[in-house]
Amino acid sequence: MTTTEVTKLLPDQNEFLELRPGLFRCTFVLTFGPVGLPIATFLIRGNPIPATDDKAHEWIMIDAGAPPHAAQILTAVERVLSHPQDTLKYLCITHAHLDHTGTTPLLLERYPACKVIAHPEERPFLCEGKGYKSCAGDTWVFNVMKHLALASKVQIPVERMLWVREGEEWEYGGLVKVIETHGHTPGSISFIHIPSRSIMIGDASKNHAFLSKQPGLSYPLSTGTCQMGTAIKSMDKIISLKDQVDTIFPAHDYNHEGVTVEEMEVFRASNPRS
Repeated sequence: MTTTEVTKLLPDQNEFLELRPGLFRCTFVLTFGPVGLPIATFLIRGNPIPATDDKAHEWIMIDAGAPPHAAQILTAVERVLSHPQDTLKYLCITHAHLDHTGTTPLLLERYPACKVIAHPEERPFLCEGKGYKSCAGDTWVFNVMKHLALASKVQIPVERMLWVREGEEWEYGGLVKVIETHGHTPGSISFIHIPSRSIMIGDASKNHAFLSKQPGLSYPLSTGTCQMGTAIKSMDKIISLKDQVDTIFPAHDYNHEGVTVEEMEVFRASNPRS
């Protein structure tokens, strides 16, 4: 799909659009010649800040986009956090691939009280400069291609981190629930926005294909998925959350409305992998 075609499908391109009450998405397109890859980031409105007549809020961000868009993403965030006392309280990272962490240094500089939430198994890749080439994959594709991958240049200070596993309590656990959806990387996680019954899944699945003119669900990209068997189980886990979730938002998605749990269930039945 060309960049022009992607643009027509994405009303939230380059700016945050409120998809559900309190849940915003902004999608930037990373271009490879005429081909475009959509990369989404999300903002969630948190608690009002006292003594501001409820006009200022704490905010939570999910994923931080790719480095080429870092300055633009920061500008898009600041447009939403427009009250002088608005603040980014937490940046939640689904996994440490560079297209999900690119704006992190700018965000931490702009919002010095912000903490980064991630799964502890992502610590080597987020804080220590370790690359995923150190992982033992379960497919020949990953085991070959991992040697061509570069380690992330984004290294987050450990003191800015908050490590959270599924089921553990954190300040906004009543608004945003952590779900372990490992496989794409060792510590891949997803985040449910409880009020809107929406789940942001990072790269646990994708709703695009480079050569297709329409959105289409697919398995996570094999070249970057450490344990495909575990990743497939994570897709089934997401489907099992239908009592909590209506809408699934992959990070790479041509459809600004995301996909339904039922659509993912149909995809799995039509494209079975064990």
